[in-house]
Amino acid sequence: MSGTDARPDGAGTPTPGAYRRARRAFGRWRRSVADPNNLAAKVDKQRAQLDRQAAQIAELKSSVAALGKRLHPVEHASAHREVEHGGLAIQIGIVEERLGKIEEGLRSAEFVGDDAERAEARSLVEAVRREHEQVRVRMQVIAQYEERLRRLEDAVVKTYDGDVRHPF
Repeated sequence: MSGTDARPDGAGTPTPGAYRRARRAFGRWRRSVADPNNLAAKVDKQRAQLDRQAAQIAELKSSVAALGKRLHPVEHASAHREVEHGGLAIQIGIVEERLGKIEEGLRSAEFVGDDAERAEARSLVEAVRREHEQVRVRMQVIAQYEERLRRLEDAVVKTYDGDVRHPF
């Protein structure tokens, strides 16, 4: 053994000698004694898994935020429709009340009577027909308006579909 070569197997030999094999075996034994359950590898594996989960959570958070931004116009439209529905419900309630008054007038009237009473009954029937026609026209206007809104919303969605600047 020379002063420059500290290993007895020699540095120039390509195959490991007995000293190197013994040293490797001793290192493996030392690692098994110091870390018998290979905790370091398990910790590294769990750390990598936590990093992957953190990346997935960040991605999900960004997706939820994007969906929240896209949901805002829908919430606005829903609130607007609720207001419209409330107004229409009030109008229909008023019409039903008016028709109820007319029905009460028809129920209380006797159908056997003189010409004046028959004329009044005919006028009540004509009033009911007029009211019915007005309700029908109003409902048609409302239906047309709803259809126009639906077509407009579809056109806006098709126009801005995929455009990140417009969250529709």
